[in-house]
Amino acid sequence: MDRGRKAADDVAVLFGSSRFRALADDTLKDEDNAAWVLDLPENARQAWLSRIHWIRLVDRLAENERFEPESRRFRHFLEAWQRLRQGGAVDPSDPFARELTSLRSAWLTPGSEAPGAPASHFAPRVVAAWDAYLKALEDYHTPEMRLQTLREHDTMLYRLSGRIFQLVPFLTDTHWEAAGEFGRLDQFFNNLRDLQEDAEHGICYLPTDVLRRFGVTHEEVLSGRCASGAPYRALMRYWLNEHLPTLRARALPFLEAEGLDPSLQIMRTWSLRRHARIERVLRAVDLDYRRFPSRYWAEVRHDLLVSRARTMTTQF
Repeated sequence: MDRGRKAADDVAVLFGSSRFRALADDTLKDEDNAAWVLDLPENARQAWLSRIHWIRLVDRLAENERFEPESRRFRHFLEAWQRLRQGGAVDPSDPFARELTSLRSAWLTPGSEAPGAPASHFAPRVVAAWDAYLKALEDYHTPEMRLQTLREHDTMLYRLSGRIFQLVPFLTDTHWEAAGEFGRLDQFFNNLRDLQEDAEHGICYLPTDVLRRFGVTHEEVLSGRCASGAPYRALMRYWLNEHLPTLRARALPFLEAEGLDPSLQIMRTWSLRRHARIERVLRAVDLDYRRFPSRYWAEVRHDLLVSRARTMTTQF
């Protein structure tokens, strides 16, 4: 088997890419976000993989319930998690027994934290972040979801990726708030990257007040009709040249943070490289999000191949 394909298969299995019905097969997207994890030392890698697995699982369950609400798999997980939070036992026959047992060991059992878990005094804050992330998934994975204001949009960024970045292993209390702001910035770039994919599935995260300010409608974004028009281009120039710098400024404490665990430093470097690629490619296609995916994912494939080749060279 081709080693590049094998690496992608490893990511698909370890990260749970498209384990359930979802918007798309996210194997390449997961590699884009976190392929660096596979090159960490064993203990650090397992700590990160556990967190990523939990996060991707509930994200997939919530997305799946958008398509198949009768399945109630996300609802089932929420109910099982709440029973566990209230001191209940894990039912061995539960389809999520493995994940629930791991979560209990990491965050709910004093003195038995999983590798990379915070100290016991820090665990309640992490559990609260996990609860907040689950609630955000519940709120934002709903049909016809619309964000009315820029404030609502930025709150969404924090409630999703801000909370995710507060769940990562080896994060200390010192960098807790800063990590949340970096997560807010990261979600902004992921939404930029996925504009076309989301539009194809009836999703537009651009807030109504910003769209109205520039004379663009949700429907035009979803259909792609706006992509070559002057109003949309003016909107995107504002989005990249004015609003993005405000998010970067909020994330500055994490961007400049010292004393981070080495794995967090690698994550920060990899994320910033991805942010730069997203912005560069979007500008290169003249802000047309319809043209963005083919060029962007071609670059991702190339960069991942180069990264894998470099890794193999250092190993032999």
